[in-house]
Amino acid sequence: MTLHDRSNASSALSVSRRSFLKGATVATALSALPWSIRKGFAQQASALVVVGGGTAGMIAAIFAAYRGANVSVIEKGPGVGGSLVITGGNLGAAGTVFQKARGIQDTPQQHYDDIMRISRGTAVPQMARLWADHAAGMVDWLAEKGLVIPDDRLSVGIYDHYSVPRYHAAVQNGRSILAVMKPEFDRLVRQGRIRLMTDAGAIELIQDKKGAIHGVVVEDGRGIRSDIRGRNTILATGGCAGNPRMFEQLHGVPLYRRVALPSSQGAGLMLGLSAGGYLRCAENYIGYYGSIPESDQWPSPAAANMDIDPRARPPWEIFVNAQGERFVREDHPSMSERDALMDQQAGHSFWAIFDHGVLEQAPPLIGSWSRERFLEAFNRHPMFHRGVTLGELGARAGIDPAALQRTVATYNTSIEQRKPDPFDREHRPALLTRGPFYAIRSQTWTLKSYAGLGVNKDLQVTHEDGRGIAGLYAAGEVLGAATGGKAHTNGASLTPALTFGKLLGERIIKI
Repeated sequence: MTLHDRSNASSALSVSRRSFLKGATVATALSALPWSIRKGFAQQASALVVVGGGTAGMIAAIFAAYRGANVSVIEKGPGVGGSLVITGGNLGAAGTVFQKARGIQDTPQQHYDDIMRISRGTAVPQMARLWADHAAGMVDWLAEKGLVIPDDRLSVGIYDHYSVPRYHAAVQNGRSILAVMKPEFDRLVRQGRIRLMTDAGAIELIQDKKGAIHGVVVEDGRGIRSDIRGRNTILATGGCAGNPRMFEQLHGVPLYRRVALPSSQGAGLMLGLSAGGYLRCAENYIGYYGSIPESDQWPSPAAANMDIDPRARPPWEIFVNAQGERFVREDHPSMSERDALMDQQAGHSFWAIFDHGVLEQAPPLIGSWSRERFLEAFNRHPMFHRGVTLGELGARAGIDPAALQRTVATYNTSIEQRKPDPFDREHRPALLTRGPFYAIRSQTWTLKSYAGLGVNKDLQVTHEDGRGIAGLYAAGEVLGAATGGKAHTNGASLTPALTFGKLLGERIIKI
């Protein structure tokens, strides 16, 4: 099924227009109980309904509550926080208090220019601009609430580098951010300004005949359904990287490794489509490489990660595809450039090839393993292979044996004759001539999904022709890779989620 077909199919979903429940009473003390016990929330319409109590949803609710709004937050899990419990906690923002304290001069325009350079123009300009222009205010607010970014954790990034240090790495990853946000969220819940509904999932949008959204239908763990009215609704449910079937349908790539939370099932995408929205940016998929899967049963856990960042460990190996051919400059400084080329290979995989001389001389390829564990893997692990000759190695690993021999011979000859490498590789420390020979297979993986709902400059969900859907907004991973594009743009997931959530609650949503 194509992405376009999926959008058409999803738009045909039935939309709830049930009458609203009446007669129940509400007590703030019930805010931590399952939704089925709190049907009274349907008695009065909230100014804002937030679907998802994670990164974007929490901050949107906080800032809307600051403005005096009556906010209802629907969270499928037992508590709030979402992906903040697993994310790296890295923020990309220009002009923050942390930069100023170090004397770093930076502007939103510089940030925007870097985003478009790193993404090679594949980020949605409107979304990249919104992120760059407003991220500093969000980071400064986190600083006011207690977030600390030590000097040595402010850098140009771990992926393709920014032009100035603007990559803010929290000490305890996303948990550091949650630690300063959750007390504020909990305080507003205790005051009755935010109504938190846990263990409840939004299954339908309440839509009138003109297409405007007036809240959601929720279902608790026992299957009891109730309606929540709201003058505005924000979809902040995350993406679909916990749903292998949907991920592959939308991206055309299997979910080789599942890192996202199990709750990332794509519910927000389906809700948005059911209201007439559309998906974009699936083509911005780009994998991460270096992961070694445990098996070919997808999604597979990772056995280990190879250290293939040439800035930290210049490569001694060559990388080949199943046809036995090199396809990338192994020491290319751009991680996005390397990974985009790897995504073009059959099966989204490659093999690191080396000889016994490299094994003895090079820094460890898997730095997290002992040498004993590394050597033992060639005796038992399905992704590790050894052969007395290159032909035997190819046969064992599933690589074209004859082509592998030619590829290694060409590589060796260019070194011996001091000719430029065909891929312009610069680091060529040794010939690959001494058997036995080794191959380790790496498979693409991802942290997130890339297809997301289309929105306008006000983060309002739109039809494909650009018409806004009244009362419906979105923030977070449900927007896909609109901000970072087809690249590993530093901070392009967490930072826009927080920034856009803050913007929605602080100024965009009409209270």
